[in-house]
Amino acid sequence: MKITNIMLSGVGGQGILTSGRILALAAIDAGLDVKMSEVHGMSQRGGNVDSHIRIGEKVPSSLIPKGGADYLISFEMMEALRYMDYLKPDGKAYVSKLKITPLSSNLKKGGSYPENIEEMIVKKAPSVKLIDAESVAKELGDIRMVNIILLGALSKDIKVLGRANFENAIRERFNKKVVDLCLKAFERGMENG
Repeated sequence: MKITNIMLSGVGGQGILTSGRILALAAIDAGLDVKMSEVHGMSQRGGNVDSHIRIGEKVPSSLIPKGGADYLISFEMMEALRYMDYLKPDGKAYVSKLKITPLSSNLKKGGSYPENIEEMIVKKAPSVKLIDAESVAKELGDIRMVNIILLGALSKDIKVLGRANFENAIRERFNKKVVDLCLKAFERGMENG
């Protein structure tokens, strides 16, 4: 069995690390080995965050080399562009259409978000699914569900994990007060994936 490499990227506070843990729990539920690495140095200040998840029968290390990710899940468009180099040429990207202007752009005179960012992303990753996860999360009544929606979209493609593995991981990771909402968000992600 080959190793499945999943790169998560976004901005601090978007649930990237939680999503990585859900993927790891789903892999364990499926009886697979999983290695995970996360970078979250300035995450509390809205800085970029990434998480490497590698799943297989035997995974030797936790870091995904550039050009080695089967999947890129990005919670914000600028971060998707920043991490595109990690995606394999035949890899698939799931990108939330959310735009969060980096603090550095706000501080620069005339700094702005690229107007053609969707075109830039599609050019770098022809196999990309742009998802308006923020609107779906708002419909569900909780903007924090963006990460679960994106995992739902991924779940339709990833062959090493089944729907039950994801649902079991969600039940294990979240308390009873939000589990039902998370499962609805996951379902909506599957519909939008």
